[in-house]
Amino acid sequence: MDHRAISRRLFLEQSAGAAGMAWARVAIPGLAAISQAACTAKEEKAPFTILSEAEALEFEAIAARIIPTTDTPGATEAGVVYFFDQSFGTFNAPMLPMLRGGLDELQSGIADGKLFSALGPNEQDAILEQAQNTPFFQIFRIMTFAGFFGMSEYGGNKDGVGWELLGMNPHEHAYSPPFGYYDAEYLEENPDA
Repeated sequence: MDHRAISRRLFLEQSAGAAGMAWARVAIPGLAAISQAACTAKEEKAPFTILSEAEALEFEAIAARIIPTTDTPGATEAGVVYFFDQSFGTFNAPMLPMLRGGLDELQSGIADGKLFSALGPNEQDAILEQAQNTPFFQIFRIMTFAGFFGMSEYGGNKDGVGWELLGMNPHEHAYSPPFGYYDAEYLEENPDA
């Protein structure tokens, strides 16, 4: 077997990862610029400016499976869908057609013409598991995390729920070591560090 040969599946998986990384490198500078508007929109339950209500419902349902609501808030409570809407109106506009196409493809694979949002959590997870290596899902996941863990005053992460989930105080602007167990032991052994 020729080890230099690359399978179609491996090529697609690596391309999806590269697409996600490329998106992140281009998009990160624009995140702060649009986040304040997203935060304001979600707090006021403003209508969506780019996404239709139907698209927003489906995007929110997908994000809610990526970061589900459990005993802690999830993507829904953090207002991630408002972050999506604002990003599609600015720096992320070129990605909208691809994500809309990915949503259409995802929906077309559902039996009886049901919507993703109308399915139960187990069915939704099974569908997303099948889509996890697609560029659609890779970018969608990155955007969900950006909307969930971004600075609250700039959008997404409503009331700092993402930071609180990580054990961070959303009102604290700087942290001193040790940050966690992983560096506390090192600082004890190396007090001059």
